[in-house]
Amino acid sequence: MEESFGDLKKGQKNCQRTVHCHVPCQGYFAPQKIEEALEILSKYGKEIKIIAGGTDLLVQYYDRLYEINHWLDLKNIQELKEINITQDEMEIGAMVTHTQLETSEDIKKYYPVLSQAAADIGSPQIRNRGTVGGNIVNASPAGDLLAPLMAYNAQFRLLSTTQEEKLVSAEEFFIGPKKTILEPAQLLTQIILPLPSERTYGSWIKIGKRKALIIAAITLALVVEMAEDHKTVKDVRTCLGSVAPTPIEIKEVKKKMAGKNFNQLDFKQLGQIVEDKISPIDDIRGTREYRKDVAKKIMIKALEEIDESMRGEEVI
Repeated sequence: MEESFGDLKKGQKNCQRTVHCHVPCQGYFAPQKIEEALEILSKYGKEIKIIAGGTDLLVQYYDRLYEINHWLDLKNIQELKEINITQDEMEIGAMVTHTQLETSEDIKKYYPVLSQAAADIGSPQIRNRGTVGGNIVNASPAGDLLAPLMAYNAQFRLLSTTQEEKLVSAEEFFIGPKKTILEPAQLLTQIILPLPSERTYGSWIKIGKRKALIIAAITLALVVEMAEDHKTVKDVRTCLGSVAPTPIEIKEVKKKMAGKNFNQLDFKQLGQIVEDKISPIDDIRGTREYRKDVAKKIMIKALEEIDESMRGEEVI
């Protein structure tokens, strides 16, 4: 049974209220505009749960991890599904799916690490349903997209029910396992990425117990920007997942690499820095010692991959 949701705005037919649910609930709303979504959010506040792809939320819901009275589904808001490039940045809508990130030629060109990470998520069905916004707001320390977004200096655009807009860095946004600074009266609408220079290289490595349908034991997103001489390191972002309560950047790596000739770097020393600076926990996906050892090894491997990419361009 569905009935139009008319008490927000007369004639507002794009929002639906579903009374039939598998477990007790009162309403389901699927607006077509951000403004309508914010109006619904303003009315129900903490009583309403926002659905993006639902690949995590619905599993938790049917496991009875919490009770939800109202649902706000963003699936019909077209502007949240778009990938747009301006002169100096890319805007990715919060409802862009993992499959879109994986297959978009623009993402592959400018942010290959992000594209590769999206390709490693779950199964084809999960990638077709899951969204970048959902992965971000879910805030799992093992979230595959979080370290790459941090490595590319992502900012998240938050829009409040009072139409106040706020840009927050990925580093600021995550404050703990499954915890963010997002408030009940705010909606994540876009992810903003600065366009990298043509001298930017990256590597993505995900480690788990099998090759597909895994929650990562550790992830690494390494992004290196070279100076105009193509020899000197200009900037570095070394970001890891599943080694802390939130995705983290190892800033000591940048201090060691920036301004140096890439060919003269000691990869083993840089790997050791990563191992020394993380404090992972023991869990079902790996011990603390295992993660620290693997972190060093994949850092060395990532540097070798970037070195190989740069040498390949020299041959061409």
